[in-house]
Amino acid sequence: MWPFTESQEISEPTIAPPIDRVQETQRRVRALKNELDLLDAEMLKFKTENRITTDRFSRLLGVNCNEITGRAAIEREWRVLLRRRDALVSAWHRALFEWSQAKERQQP
Repeated sequence: MWPFTESQEISEPTIAPPIDRVQETQRRVRALKNELDLLDAEMLKFKTENRITTDRFSRLLGVNCNEITGRAAIEREWRVLLRRRDALVSAWHRALFEWSQAKERQQP
């Protein structure tokens, strides 16, 4: 007894089209860079609105705020922005590395 009847035909597996890893990783690099640029613009706007001064490591040196207790809220929001930026920069660097590896594998 055969498990397939004559009416049931075995279908051939479909072959997926080849994926261009270089283009795929390059698109990811560009998308992450765009996100990073938008976040940098958001951080700059936040800095100018709250008149923040920072050192080259983005540590707060000064904040001009209208309320005495306003510094804590501004500092908390600044740290949230820094964490988002650090995560995006890390993802962008990983994507750059993957793009570089894909380009090396593609070259003969």
